[in-house]
Amino acid sequence: MEVGSWRSEVRGQKSEIRCQKTEKSLNQAKQSTYPSIFNDVIGPVMRGPSSSHCAGAVRIGRMARDLMGGDLEEVLIQFDPDGSLAQTHATQGSDMGLFGGLLGWDATDERLVESAAALLEAGISAHIEISPFEAPHPNTYRLTLRNAAEEHQIIALSTGGGMIEFTEIDGAQVSMLGDYYETLIFATDAKEAVDFLVGQVEADEIAVREGPETTFIEVKGQRFLNEDVVSKLYSTYEVSAVREIAPVLPVLSREAIEVPFITCEEM
Repeated sequence: MEVGSWRSEVRGQKSEIRCQKTEKSLNQAKQSTYPSIFNDVIGPVMRGPSSSHCAGAVRIGRMARDLMGGDLEEVLIQFDPDGSLAQTHATQGSDMGLFGGLLGWDATDERLVESAAALLEAGISAHIEISPFEAPHPNTYRLTLRNAAEEHQIIALSTGGGMIEFTEIDGAQVSMLGDYYETLIFATDAKEAVDFLVGQVEADEIAVREGPETTFIEVKGQRFLNEDVVSKLYSTYEVSAVREIAPVLPVLSREAIEVPFITCEEM
């Protein structure tokens, strides 16, 4: 075999392997939402030093703030000692980003370097603790958020390139990527409220999430619920709180999206 043809064959084999790996990962993604060039590939506009540590942390903080309705007095931040954040949360900008997000700032905000001082000035107490827990990812945040009226615990992942995912809220399994307008309705009788919502709102998903001590309805959509629907929920059903979590990604996901191709085979 000539050297040129041998190299061509090897390149072809490597290309096929890369194609197979890509198809496997994209087929997994295809089951839920399509990857986005602007969300997954082109990194976020941000200050450094790290998109996964800083920009991801900002987005986690912003969604956590929304979960508390913007009323936050205390946050306990826990990192697993076997994860990456236990050693790098200060040097790679995770603390800076998370504190900025908890204040409602964006990843491009020039004030991020002063976020720790600004958090104290806002009357929010933050405590960082390195303690073992079942972390599903090296960049796992366990946040316990409190104010005078309520407390919530979140498991959130920074999965790379500024992409994030909430996997638990108060022990209830979720998958919130920051790519939808999310409305969480904390209700005692969730089934009746869901029946009402199905007939009243346009949403990509309406689902009941149950944890050990909480039940809430998650509504994923292209917008939040209108005021009339929210008022009806409070007046008719046993609803204790409605929380609006704004998207943090530049491009929203949507149901039944169609694209020309997603795998090597389809291309």
